[in-house]
Amino acid sequence: MKDDKYIPRPVRLLDLVVVGVGFIHNIASSIETLTGELMELAIYQSNHLTQTNRAWEDMAADLEKLEEDQQ
Repeated sequence: MKDDKYIPRPVRLLDLVVVGVGFIHNIASSIETLTGELMELAIYQSNHLTQTNRAWEDMAADLEKLEEDQQ
């Protein structure tokens, strides 16, 4: 049986503090996610550049070997 005379407590300052802290926590979590994604992107780009440079070095070495073989 429901008590029809029950009155819920009023909103207090602490309730607003809890909402504010939750908001700050969500923003911090979003920033952490963003920086993590940026770090992964930077690692991917670094690996790509390393592999590209390695391919150019291999091609240059192959060209030098072809020139030596032709002489």
